[in-house]
Amino acid sequence: MNKTDAILNKGQKLYEDDAYILLWTKFFGLSLLALTSYYVYDRQKQRLIKLISREKTYLMSISYYLTHDYGFSPKMVLESISLFKDFSIAVADRGGETWKSFFAETAKDKARTYAVRGIRKDKKAKI
Repeated sequence: MNKTDAILNKGQKLYEDDAYILLWTKFFGLSLLALTSYYVYDRQKQRLIKLISREKTYLMSISYYLTHDYGFSPKMVLESISLFKDFSIAVADRGGETWKSFFAETAKDKARTYAVRGIRKDKKAKI
């Protein structure tokens, strides 16, 4: 079993579709943010991409703003908006136009964008 297979087998999936998998792994079973690694697996290119700290921080910040500023539940962030799909596509194109476009605005502005256009199944969400 190679490194990619090991990570795909032991990682916790946050998002998965026919093209990408976004997952995270714990370091020796510790789920401390600083010791947690996040990956995007590009199925078409069969390539595992480890998130750099800027990408990880950006994703965590958007999730934070969605839950704390806009009232989205963690489940809504995972299932009801396209954040993780869009993020996976951007990371798979690291350095390209999709990546540059995705990371162009601040995390707070990006969260607002998702909150405004998101499918809000939870009536407690606020804009």
